[in-house]
Amino acid sequence: MTSLYSGSTVAPVITLDKGKQIMEGLLLNQYQNSPDLQEYYMAFIAEFDFLFETIERVHFGRFIENAVGAQLDVIGIILQQSRAVELPQIWFGFQGAIGADGFADEATPSGGGMFRSEDSEGFTITPLDDLTYKRLLLAVAYATNRDDASIDMAYYIVCLLLGRVPQTLAIVDLGLKIVELQLERDEVTDAEVSLILYAKKYFVPAGVTFTINQV
Repeated sequence: MTSLYSGSTVAPVITLDKGKQIMEGLLLNQYQNSPDLQEYYMAFIAEFDFLFETIERVHFGRFIENAVGAQLDVIGIILQQSRAVELPQIWFGFQGAIGADGFADEATPSGGGMFRSEDSEGFTITPLDDLTYKRLLLAVAYATNRDDASIDMAYYIVCLLLGRVPQTLAIVDLGLKIVELQLERDEVTDAEVSLILYAKKYFVPAGVTFTINQV
C-alpha cells in the first residue's frame, strides 16, 4: 500500500508461516498437542513456508506501489515508459565546484544539490531513482486509464508526480489554449518542475500550451 501523495510505502503483509497454518488446520485433533510430531512435520513444512512467502512477494511485487528495482523496469516496459528520463539536475558539491550546489536550509527547503550515488555513474542520461520512477509510472498508469482529460485529472497527476499536495497549486486558463500551472517557488525543486513538464504529454490535450509559473 502507498500513501497517495506522500510517496511513503507501507510494506504489504507477507505471511511467513502459511505452510505451518495449513498443516495445523489439517492435523487430526488427537495430534494437536503432540509437539514432537509437529516438530517432525515442520522439518518438511518449513520449506513450504519459504515457498509460499516467495510466491506472495512475487505477487505483491507486480504492483507499482510495492515494486522496486527491476520490477519497476518491467512495469515501465508494459506502460512504455523508460526509467531513462533526461531531467536537468544539479548535484551536491563543495563550495567552488563547477555545476554543483550546497545544502538546502529551512528558508529554502527545495534548494540545494542532490546527492549522486555511485550507481549513477557511467550513464549519459541518469536513470530515475525508484521513488521518482514509481511516481511517474503511477501518473502514466492513471492517465492511460482515463478516456478524457480534465482539470481534476491534471491536479491529481501533478500531486502524484510531486508525491504530495503543495500549499500553492493552481491551474489557470490564460485563454488561446494556454494553461499555466502555478506553484510556490520554495515548495518544488527544479527536478520536480522538469518531471511535471516531461509528463505533461500524458495529461495535457494536444494543441494546448502548458507552462509552469513559480510564484
